[in-house]
Amino acid sequence: MEDTDFAKRIRFGRLYDFYGGLLTDKQKNIMELYFYDDYSLAEIAAKENTTRQAVYDLLKRVEQTLEKYEKKLKLLERDENQHFEVRAAAKLLKTYISEGHEDPRLKETEKILQDIEEKGR
Repeated sequence: MEDTDFAKRIRFGRLYDFYGGLLTDKQKNIMELYFYDDYSLAEIAAKENTTRQAVYDLLKRVEQTLEKYEKKLKLLERDENQHFEVRAAAKLLKTYISEGHEDPRLKETEKILQDIEEKGR
C-alpha cells in the first residue's frame, strides 16, 4: 500500500510540474506548502485560516483537475514515453559499441542520449 501511495504522490507532483501553471494562485500555494514545504493538512489549514477538511478537499479537486489536463493533453505520458525511448536507444547503442564497433560518432551519440536523459530528470 505504501508503494502505491508513494507512486501516486510522485505522479501528483509530476502532474503539478507540467500543469501547475494552469491552477489558481490559491491552489498553487497550497500545493507548494503540501508537496514542497511538507506541511501537514492541519498546518496548512492554520496558515490559511481554514479547516483541515477544506485543505483536503482542495487538494483532491486539484488532483482531479491535473488528471483532467493530463487526459486531454497527455504531456506527462509523452514525457515518460520519450524517456523510455531514449533509455532504450542508449542501451542498444551501448550494446553495439560493446560488440567492437569503433566509429567515434557512436560515442558522441551515446553522450547526446545521456545528456538528454539527465536533463529530463
